[in-house]
Amino acid sequence: MKTKGEFFMIKEMKERGMSISDIARELRMDRKTVRKYLTAPSAPVPSKRKQKASKLDPYKPYLDQRMLEDQVWNSVKLFEEIEVKGYDGGLTILKDYMKPYRAAAKKKYTMRYETRPGEQMQVDWKDVGLVEIDGSQHKLSLFVVILGYSRMKYAWLTDKQDLEHVMEGLIRAFEYFGGVPQRLLFDNMKTVVHGRDQGRVLWNERFAAFADYYGFIPKACRPYRAQTKGKVERSIQYLQNHFLQGRPITSLDQTNLELLRWLDQTGNRKIHQTTGISPQERWADEQLRPIHTVKRYDTSYHTYRKSHWDGSLSYRGEKWMLASAFAGKDILIKETLHGDLSMFCQGSPVSFQRFGPSASRWGDYNKKKQMAPADHRPSASLSSLDVDTRSLTFYDRFSLGEQS
Repeated sequence: MKTKGEFFMIKEMKERGMSISDIARELRMDRKTVRKYLTAPSAPVPSKRKQKASKLDPYKPYLDQRMLEDQVWNSVKLFEEIEVKGYDGGLTILKDYMKPYRAAAKKKYTMRYETRPGEQMQVDWKDVGLVEIDGSQHKLSLFVVILGYSRMKYAWLTDKQDLEHVMEGLIRAFEYFGGVPQRLLFDNMKTVVHGRDQGRVLWNERFAAFADYYGFIPKACRPYRAQTKGKVERSIQYLQNHFLQGRPITSLDQTNLELLRWLDQTGNRKIHQTTGISPQERWADEQLRPIHTVKRYDTSYHTYRKSHWDGSLSYRGEKWMLASAFAGKDILIKETLHGDLSMFCQGSPVSFQRFGPSASRWGDYNKKKQMAPADHRPSASLSSLDVDTRSLTFYDRFSLGEQS
């Protein structure tokens, strides 16, 4: 073993399912050598004479990241980047440092990493930018996934990248593909990854429950290490160049219908350069776990509110009335991604009705009311609400309480 780069490459190839014989054959090494470094806890440090400190030393972590993670091998470009950071050494020293990394990368990329059927799906977002729809500006994003084995792609255009839209996008992809793979590979998106604790990924609690519900193992790319997420990145570029480029977007629903039609007729039918087969043909061999046996996961927004003494509560600037039996109770409000509301108390559904603007919007409401015609009626009246009729003694209890 001559280089640290080869050590990490052997570890990575083993994680991808390659046998020791396959690794030895690919790297032209002895199997004993491969086995030795697979069992080693860290990269070997050759015993050499103590060398003088190099001007390049402070910049090596940055260079390692740019080479191993970003796959940048242009020595002149990297030289210019570290010069800005304060490097005042020569280009030759940099080239000598990069040489073994380049050699390892050249060996590594002679063979593409291929996943087994049903093994992996890669997930990522693409920022589309501001688009005017119905006279207002919307910041749109493209949710993109790809099955590692067949290269079947699914994409969904939406206006948010929050956790609820990640889960909704994944469910739509599962439904489109007809099942769930074993593993899902994510970038370190903050909506699903809260951080790391001594190398262990800390997943969002609700997302972890979502993964457990559908039975897949979430995986996050490790920082400062090259990962196999190139399939989804190439898919994003393909969608950008062949579907999004020059396409007018006047409606999300209409554009998503066009996107599905394009995937079915073009995006997943074209012969793939690596496999030599169209994704739709190879899709038949994917071994996905069916999801029709489980109820569709609830991706709605969850918010808790405590109802007031009169059975009312405020949500998103609106006042809602509940039956008096729920006065002072904790109410769970669920809002779908389409804006439909449902309310629950201790797991049971609660009937409710919109009453008008909340106190925070009462000033605006009064201004609109003063400008409205004389026969204008509010959206709901007290007579139309399903609330109890209370005697004056009921309210006396509250006034007495205030006087005491």
